[in-house]
Amino acid sequence: MWIDRHLPSFRRHKGYGYVVAAGFILVAAGLKLAMPGMQPFLTLYPAVLLSAFVGGRKAGLAALFVCTGLAIYFLATSGSGDPTGLWAVAAVIGFIIVCGLILFIVHLLDKSIQRLEHERRSLQHEQRRLELAFKAADMASWEIKPDGQLIWDDNFFRLVGLDPVKDAPAAERFLAMVHPEDRARMQEARNRMKQGEPPPPRDEYRFYRPDGRMIWLENHRVSVDRDGKHFIGITQDVTRRKKAEKRMTMLMRELAHRVKNQYAVILAMIRETNSQARSPEEFETLIRARITALSRSQDLLVHGDWERADLHGLIIAHIDSFGVRDRLATEGPEVLLSPTAAQYLGMAFHELATNAAKHGAFSVPEGRVNITWSLAGEADARILTLRWEETGGPAMKQEKSKGFGSKVLEQLTPAAVQGEAKVEHQASGLVWELKAPQSGLEST
Repeated sequence: MWIDRHLPSFRRHKGYGYVVAAGFILVAAGLKLAMPGMQPFLTLYPAVLLSAFVGGRKAGLAALFVCTGLAIYFLATSGSGDPTGLWAVAAVIGFIIVCGLILFIVHLLDKSIQRLEHERRSLQHEQRRLELAFKAADMASWEIKPDGQLIWDDNFFRLVGLDPVKDAPAAERFLAMVHPEDRARMQEARNRMKQGEPPPPRDEYRFYRPDGRMIWLENHRVSVDRDGKHFIGITQDVTRRKKAEKRMTMLMRELAHRVKNQYAVILAMIRETNSQARSPEEFETLIRARITALSRSQDLLVHGDWERADLHGLIIAHIDSFGVRDRLATEGPEVLLSPTAAQYLGMAFHELATNAAKHGAFSVPEGRVNITWSLAGEADARILTLRWEETGGPAMKQEKSKGFGSKVLEQLTPAAVQGEAKVEHQASGLVWELKAPQSGLEST
């Protein structure tokens, strides 16, 4: 209504009320002067009422004060009797009482208008909050009235990629955009609603937007009447959640696969360590050290979201446990290793460091180890060459029988990264060189 929408804004300018009241009073006085035989109160009552209604309580009080004076004046100049007589006094008092009631009623009306305005603003704020919440949650609302009329809010148009100006809500068009494998189920739910039967309160389905993008939608619906033909519902875009669920399933499968591989590696460790250990105590020491080394590689992968591990960080993680960091030199570009490459290279670095600490460069104070790596070749077919070279250590003798460490360096690690490796026992110390394609070793 015009009153509750425009009157509050008009009232905010206090001077306007007094100007309007003055205008009403002048009109009332002019009408009385133009028609001398008219009762003076016939024009003064509307003047007070309209002044209070338009200008507010204070403007109405001012109009009442002025109109009371005009009433006394008109009674005194009408020639119809003594203005101080009982009738005249009673008429003026009655005028004041009635006008007071008018002002009181107008005041109550003002309070109602103010409450209505406050409630309207609160409702607008709540609607904006709800709209913002719907947008943030990728949600929209819809309604099916008892006569079958379908209503979508603006968020629903945005959600399904339709234009609210050009595209009217239509169940047939909506169902045509549902994935063929889900369409029959959605059509059945629609038919049940038409027949007044309760459909499933929640369902998920795939939907093709006009731009060709497929999204996952989730419906929550409820009947709001006894006949079961009036429904309201909430639809949410759950594409991100479905992708996360799919990714979680893939990760669980990948984790299961990797755990099986880990079991195979650990079993091989146990078998080979048992064959080379000379006592149960030695077996426990060796297997504990090797499994601990395997866990260091796992820690690096966890920090890399189980997708990658830095080659330099992997080297440092395994050498630090021997307390010889100051006798190690590393040089090479950044290389991000896949989980498999990180695990097997970690095993190789542990075996090399263990051998160096027992028999090689790390067993004497002047011994040093240099680890260098480089990438060479075309961008799509680069080869990584990694070299572990010991210097300053005691002269080494080539072992007649090869244990688990030799198998890790010469067989397991090269096979895991699709490369090849060789071990040399030079006069200056042991040298291990690995060559592998980037595709088999680096995380992409």
